[in-house]
Order: sequence, then structure tokens, then C-alpha cells
Amino acid sequence: MEDKRKLLNDFLSAFPLETLSDMPLEKYTNLNRSDSFCYWVESRTSELGSIWGGSSYKFGIYKYNERPKGDASHVMCDDVYAWYTKNGNTAQEAYEFVRGEIVKVASHARKGELEEIDKITTLGEVFKWKIAFLYSNEQLIPIYNRSMLETVAAELGMDEPKKKSIPFMQRYLLQKKGNTDLFAFYEQLHQMIDKIKAKSSSESANSGQKFWMYAPGESNSKWSRCQHDNIICIGWEELEDLSQYDSLEHVRERMKEVYGKPDSSFKNDGLAVWEFVHVVKPGDVIYAKSGISKIVGRGIVKSDYVYDESYENFQNVRKVEWTHVGIWDAPHNSALKTLTDITKYPEYVQKMEALFNTPSEKRYWWLVANPKIWSMNDLAVGSTVEYNLYNENGKQRRIFQNFLDAKVGDAVIGYESTPVKQIVALAEVSKEQNGETIEFVKKEALKNPVDFVAIKAIDGLKDMQFLGNPQGSFFSLTETEYELLLDIIRESNVAPVEKHVETYTKDKFLSEVFIDENSYDSLVALLNLKKNVILQGAPGVGKTFTAKRLAYSMLGFKDEEQVEMVQFHQNFSYEDFIMGYKPTEDGGFVLKPGIFYSFCKKAKSNPGKKYFFIIDEINRGNLSKIFGELLMLIENGYRGKNIKLAYTGDDFTVPENVYIIGMMNTADRSLAMIDYALRRRFSFFEMEPGFSTNGFRQYQSGLHNETFDKVIEAIENLNKVIANDDALGAGFCIGHSYFCNQESVSKEWLENVVNYDIAPMLKEYWFDDPQKSKTQIAMIKSLLS
Repeated sequence: MEDKRKLLNDFLSAFPLETLSDMPLEKYTNLNRSDSFCYWVESRTSELGSIWGGSSYKFGIYKYNERPKGDASHVMCDDVYAWYTKNGNTAQEAYEFVRGEIVKVASHARKGELEEIDKITTLGEVFKWKIAFLYSNEQLIPIYNRSMLETVAAELGMDEPKKKSIPFMQRYLLQKKGNTDLFAFYEQLHQMIDKIKAKSSSESANSGQKFWMYAPGESNSKWSRCQHDNIICIGWEELEDLSQYDSLEHVRERMKEVYGKPDSSFKNDGLAVWEFVHVVKPGDVIYAKSGISKIVGRGIVKSDYVYDESYENFQNVRKVEWTHVGIWDAPHNSALKTLTDITKYPEYVQKMEALFNTPSEKRYWWLVANPKIWSMNDLAVGSTVEYNLYNENGKQRRIFQNFLDAKVGDAVIGYESTPVKQIVALAEVSKEQNGETIEFVKKEALKNPVDFVAIKAIDGLKDMQFLGNPQGSFFSLTETEYELLLDIIRESNVAPVEKHVETYTKDKFLSEVFIDENSYDSLVALLNLKKNVILQGAPGVGKTFTAKRLAYSMLGFKDEEQVEMVQFHQNFSYEDFIMGYKPTEDGGFVLKPGIFYSFCKKAKSNPGKKYFFIIDEINRGNLSKIFGELLMLIENGYRGKNIKLAYTGDDFTVPENVYIIGMMNTADRSLAMIDYALRRRFSFFEMEPGFSTNGFRQYQSGLHNETFDKVIEAIENLNKVIANDDALGAGFCIGHSYFCNQESVSKEWLENVVNYDIAPMLKEYWFDDPQKSKTQIAMIKSLLS
């Protein structure tokens, strides 16, 4: 006992509470494996309760030896450190945030304020409670894993520990400790846990369930497929259907023949093939490994062996439900084999299962959000919502058992009730109930929400708990119902995939769009400042082309998911743009969100990204009628503020990360001028013909065509005439886009541009002076002969 107490005092001497707020990053995490705070907490003090294993991200920020792979949006790294994105944009910023949280945990622990510690969610749970113990003056039990606390609390007589909070269980165990020395009591609890685990492993072995270590292809090459398709798969395609072999020896003899190695035993490969087909059974546990030291997933076998020729390779398949996906350090290095039965090593199995806290079977739920109280739609992807298990009157929520049964990782369908009545998101249970609340995390916002009427019409959903009695907020789904709902959702919402996006820079913009660098810089600054810009100019100056590429350049890449484009016209209305009633097939009407409403909801769900809404021919629509009450909200100063919508009375906001780019043709005499109320909410950027820009000159010289050069010179001179005409002006000049996007110039193409684009426009310009247009057209045509 004294050894443990000395170790505790050594830690406190190395990291006194009073010095934590000044601890530098290098002292917090380094690669020396001797003196860092993280090393002390995880490894050097392991005898004071283990938090070993799992991801190093549990520390909030850590110094890595090998750069983390992948580009998940919730984590980031520089050349030295990796950290959670939510903690900060730089390593120092992230560390200062994490250090502040550690100081809070340690200070609350010193004062015995366990409930305050429980509220802190930015650190890994076991890491947080280990720190709390170290600074608690021995007023906590050194067990940091919730499931272990539940196990010992239940063994010592606590009723329904799953419904209790960690502070409640800690105080209960301290009461049970009485006058016993803390570390002596800890040893008793540990022996209790070991006996329970041994009994559990024995029962699993007696039930016939096996545990397997599995390598998903060489260098983990098939892991992505395994995750996506919920399978395990092995190769040896040359053997074709593996079920045709009636013995292990038959498999090995065939391998010798197929691979031309008659002297090889094929001991391990043959055994892997035979066991994959004949020994692995539904219900067995699979641990997917990467190399010999990392575990990347845990799953339950769900099917018998299948030879699936739809795959190009690794056609030998079994269905698996992956209960956990991530990266964990294996308790011991594993053998370099494709498939290994580890059931005969019960202690190793215990350690493997401890990595995953003995997960229960995944469940599926239907969560109802009342938009008058809170909106699932408005919740940002990755954000969490804490839901009370009791209503404002202190009474249990309807179907209270559902809240008790939900486990971390369970899948949730996010539905908004009247007046929305749509599935709007997919979510997960992120924290199990603690007797008072349960927490959900939004995983995906649906670009195209699914109407309730579409769900109600599906025969396979008629027995849904929610449809039986919709009074309540949390309803169970069967796996079949969930998969059917997911199929309906995926018909109009493609599952998010990791996609390669093409980088798009300022230089790329200037090479494609013929405006000068100063104009580009001004335009970007204007849009960042005002949020709303209208590109105005004569036909052919490339307004539409420029608008999309301006969005790409400000994003830094091409991504159509963050850019939406619409064209206004005389019949475009508020109902199309914001919200309105639309007819249904049965002769009724349903309230449908408009394109801008849905776009704003998507942007609000992803506040860390920029979104660009492009409106072509903005002055062709009745703008006051289209924007309605949103006329105020699009103004930069009112971004993020709420206003009640006309149809529903619900609060709505235009997020700060939405940028609006409009286009307006200044040469169309039939169009009304922009409404002055709307005009002051936009900045207007005049786009001019780009014939004199460096980009166009380079394009022109690359064509090596004298006739083209002469025509361009004539158009530039013509533009001077147009600009000086009192009845026209610069807004009627001819744009450069009529002459772009050619790799070479043919006489036929140039004649078509002049005869069918330029000439009709000039006739329209000088409809009251036909001789003038005739003269200008003849002058240009003379250059083509």
C-alpha cells in the first residue's frame, strides 16, 4: 500500500496543482516516455488505476512519433502535434484550452466537487477521472472506467447502477470502504473484477462462442471495404469457391498445386482458409487488426460463408456487424497470420474485451424534436444535445424504458414534429443516461429531408412504435425498420463519403477568369465584409463563370456541396425560395421548404464551412416578394439573428457562413431596377470586358490567329463607341466570353460569333439608328474575308 502512496506523492511532487496553469506544452506531452504529464498519468502511475489503451486523442493534444493517417474533420495536426479540432486551430491554442480544462478537473477534485468534474466533456473520460483521483486527497476510488464502476457497485449491493452518475457511484463505494485503507480496498475491488471477468470468459467459452484475430488484407488494404460493406473477407481467389473442399488436407494439397509449391506445407494459410469457411460461426467475435500491434475494429459475425464473385478480389466473405471502429493498442503483439483463433487464451480475450467495455448489441431509435422548443435541423453536425429524462413537471418522459435501454453508439433517426414533420438528420447516442439526462450527437444533416407522408405510406413501417402513438419523444425501431428508413433517406440523400476535391487557388482563378489581380482582391474583400455582392455588367463579361469560380477560390477547392445556384424569373416566388404549400398526389397540400431555406439549414449544420448561394438574373424576379421577411436577415449586421417565418411562426436565421452572389445584366432594357431596400444590402461590382487583362492576352497569343487578333481589336474599338453613346454607355459593352474557350480558331466559328451573337445585339442596341449598326457590323465582317 505504501508503494502506491509513495507513487502518488511522487506524482504530486512532479506536478503540483499550483503549477498546472503554467505547465508548458513540451512538459505536458513529449516522446521521452519519462517526464511528461501524459506519460505519468497513463503509464508511470498505472498501479494507481489503469487508463491504458485507446486513442492518444484522449489527452486532447499529443506529440506523435508517426504522423496520424487520414483526414477526418474532427482532428487535425501540424508537424509535431495532433489534437481535436474543437480544441483550437493551432497546437498552442488547443493546448491552452486542454490545460485549462485539466486545471478545472484538478481544482474541483481537491474540493470534492465531483458533479462539476462530471460536466466537463472535453477530455477523455478515463483520463479526466484519473486526473481527478490524483488530485483528490484520496477521496476517490481509483477506478475510472464506468462499466467497471457499475460492476463493483452492483456487486456491493447498489440498485441499478447503470442509472446512476459516476459521482454517485464513487460516493457509494467510499461509503462501503469505511475505515479500510483506500489502496487495500482498491485491491479487494480489483480481485472482485478479475473473478467476474473470469466467470464471463468461461461462460462464453462454454457457449461455443469463439474469438478471432483477423487481418483485413495485406497492410490493412481491405479494411475500408470491410467497414463499408459490413464484412470480413479473405483472398486466395485461385482456389475459387472455398466451400468445395471437404477437408483441411484437401485445401493444403490444392494450394500446393495452384501455387506451384509442392514442398510447402501451407500450414497457416490452409488453416486460415479452412477455419474461415468451416469453424467461424455466426455470433463469434472478430477483432480486426492493423499490423501486429494495433486493433482497428471489433465485430460480431452475422452470416455463414459466402463466395461473392461481385468483388474483383477477396471474394470469400462473411457478414459482420462492426460494434466498434477506431484505433486501439493491442494488449500484446499478434502473429502475422490472416486469421487466428484466440479463444483458448481467455486472459488475452479478457484484455481485448476490456478495450471495448464489453459492448451490448446495437439498437435503433427515433428521436422527436419539437421545433418550438429545440431544432435538430439547427444543430451543427458533430454538436451534441443533452435531453432531460424528466419533463418540466418532474415526471418521467413517455416510454421511459427507452431512455434507459439506449447505449453509446446506438443509431438515431432525427425527426422534427409539427409544423416541419420531416426526418432531418441522422444521429447517435453519445452518452448513456445518468439518471437525469441522455446525450445525442448529430452525425449527418439531410440535404433533402424526408416527409412524414412518405414514411406513413410504407407498409413495412406500419408497426413503428412512433406511428402507434406519436405522443412522446424517444421511440424504439427494429433493425428492419431502421434499414428501411435509411433506404428511403438514401434515395434522395447520398451517404457522405470521403471524396477527393480539386484544389482551387487565387492563381487558378486569375488564369481562368479575365479580371486583374487588384479587382479580384477587392471583390473577395467586399464579399467577406458585406456577405452579399451583385456582379453586374454587359452580356458576355462572364458573370456566371466568375461567380462559381469566386466561390471555389474562397473555399480553396471545388465542392458543389457548398455552392448552390438558382436562376430568378418572373414566376419565382417566396414559396419556391423560402417555404410554401405544394400539392400532393392525393389532392391535398403539404408545407415544403424552399431552396434557400434548405441551403441555410445545411450551412447552419456546418458552421465551420463557408457556403455560397449564387442567384443568376437576380433582377428578373420580384425581389421583395421572393425574399419576404428575409430581406432584413440577409444583411450582414443581422446574420445569425432570428425572425419568425410567415407560414410557421418558427424562428429562422441566415447563418454568418452564407455568402450570396447575384448576377445582373445591365444591358437588358426590359428588366426593372433593383429594389432600393434590397440594393443597400448588396455591394455592386461592375464587371467589364476583359480583353485587356493579362489572362485574355495570354489566351489570345496562344491561338496564333491574325484574323482573330483583328476582330478583337475591332471589338475593343466598338466598345469605345458604345461606351460614349449617350443612349447606351459602358454597361452595354460587348464582353470577352463570346470569344473564349477555343483551342484553335476556325473561320466558320468566328463568322458564327459575329453573325449570330454580335450582329443581332448591335441591331438591338441601335434599333432607332439602323445605319449605325449596319456600319459597325460591316466593318467587323470585312475583317473576316
